[in-house]
Amino acid sequence: MNNIEKIVRQFHESWDLRDPERGAAVIAPDCQFEDVARGESQIGPDGYRVDYHRWRAAFPDGEVKVVNVITGGDGPDGWAVVEFLNRGTQKGVLHSSLGEFPPSGRRMEVRYCSVMRVQDGKVVEGRDYYDSASIARQLGLVD
Repeated sequence: MNNIEKIVRQFHESWDLRDPERGAAVIAPDCQFEDVARGESQIGPDGYRVDYHRWRAAFPDGEVKVVNVITGGDGPDGWAVVEFLNRGTQKGVLHSSLGEFPPSGRRMEVRYCSVMRVQDGKVVEGRDYYDSASIARQLGLVD
């Protein structure tokens, strides 16, 4: 496993380990991480922590399982694509730019893809891609 893969795995596996500080440790202070489906960005470790706690409050049993990591670049710096499963039961209010959704008690499972750039041992930018309509259907928010 190369350095880029170790860093992006630490970022994603911190969700499943319920350890936001482990994830925040590999995020550059000025990192901009965009949630493409929601049209939102989180900046730096503090943005990551806010996003982590928002999702953990909505999905306290949430799991993130890395399926595949593809890396490219020269030496310790470069790009990674991370495929992963995000699943959990919505037991809390889901806050998003699309509104606030009360607990549904329903379970969701969605495939995600993160595209991340690592430089000097930190994630310096990234984007998450996923099917938000699938989440909405599984939670009963749309037919």
